[in-house]
This record gives sequence, structure tokens and C-alpha cells, in this order.
Amino acid sequence: MDLPPTLLATTTFVLHKVGAAGRRVLAGRLADEAGLSLWEFAALAALADFGASAQREVGDRLGLDPSDMVRLMDGLVAAGLAERDRDPADRRRYRVSVTPSGLDALNRARSLVEKVERETLAPLTPAERTRLRELVTKVFTGGQASTGGQAGTGDVGEHRQGGGR
Repeated sequence: MDLPPTLLATTTFVLHKVGAAGRRVLAGRLADEAGLSLWEFAALAALADFGASAQREVGDRLGLDPSDMVRLMDGLVAAGLAERDRDPADRRRYRVSVTPSGLDALNRARSLVEKVERETLAPLTPAERTRLRELVTKVFTGGQASTGGQAGTGDVGEHRQGGGR
């Protein structure tokens, strides 16, 4: 691709191009090789990392609209990858948790994600990859204050487009 030097000198533009291409490859490989959408992987990761949580809390963590979160969780529950039950602390809301099958699927997907990242970032040395992750994480977390805690969101509609299994 022969991009204009002005665009190549615009860090946010280049980050977007790398991120969009990486996301496309990752989403395709997750679907083809792990049977998960990117959002399903994200939800399973949130449940595994934070434990059983209110469904709305998981959606907030991922930046998903509550109705999108319900559809996402419906699919995970139907596939046996997550469980939904009433929250004992508040019977009006649901709590979701990852099942043993969900943990197995997540672990297979994590291995695939690591492989895709190695392939995507192959031009970088391991030390450069570590530094890149540190820098983009710093930019991401620093940007949350100015966006009301929603840095990195805004692509919720991709859940509908990316679909499930």
C-alpha cells in the first residue's frame, strides 16, 4: 500500500490501520479455528479475569449496550460456555459466570490470540513488542479520563456484524 507520507506520519492513522487489520485477522481466525466471535472471546475473558459478575457489569466493562450484552450472553449460555443465574445479593439481576467448557474454549482462544499477535507483530523484536504494548496501553488508559471511561469503545455494532458461531 502506497500511503501518502502525511498519513504515514500521523500516528493515530497508522495505529488505526494496524488495529483494524489485526482485528480482522484475529476475528476471522477466532471464528474459523476456535468457533468464537471476538466479542464472545472478550466476554469469556472478562468472566474468567473478574469472576462471576452481574451481566450489566460485564457489558459495562466491554463497552456493550445492555441489549447487545443480552444477545451475547444468550449465545454463550446456549453454547454451554457461560451460565446465567439470579444474583443472590439482588434477585432482580442476573449474574453470569464462565463454565468449565467456557474456560477450555477461552484457553484455546488465548493460544490462538498469542499466535496471531506474534504473526502480526513479527517485524518487531520481543522487546519492541513489549514496549509497544506498554505504550499503547498507556495511551489507552490515559484517554479514559477524557471519554468518561469509554476509551476504545464505539464499535459495538461489530458484535452484530461479527456474529456468533
